[in-house]
Amino acid sequence: MDANAPAERYLWWATVGEIVLLGWLALLLAASVAGSGGFLAGYSRTVRALVLGFVLVELAVPAWILVDVRRRNLDPVWVHVAAMPLVNLFGLAAYVEERKRR
Repeated sequence: MDANAPAERYLWWATVGEIVLLGWLALLLAASVAGSGGFLAGYSRTVRALVLGFVLVELAVPAWILVDVRRRNLDPVWVHVAAMPLVNLFGLAAYVEERKRR
């Protein structure tokens, strides 16, 4: 058994948890922007739509990296880096640089 297996398993569960929470937040925001939800109702529809766009980008980055890592058979640690909100854009830039080197 690999010595890093418990850490890898934890990272995958943490990544899945982060993505599920972002997905839930995206659903709440989408309902709020569509007018059928009260989430962040104190803010204008424009602000809620901008936040929804941000959350969707935060979801799209790790999804794209996961697909690309699987296709190219690269180190899956990039998926974990890319799933961290706000940090993921730096992780995306580092991943693209790593990809260019190979």
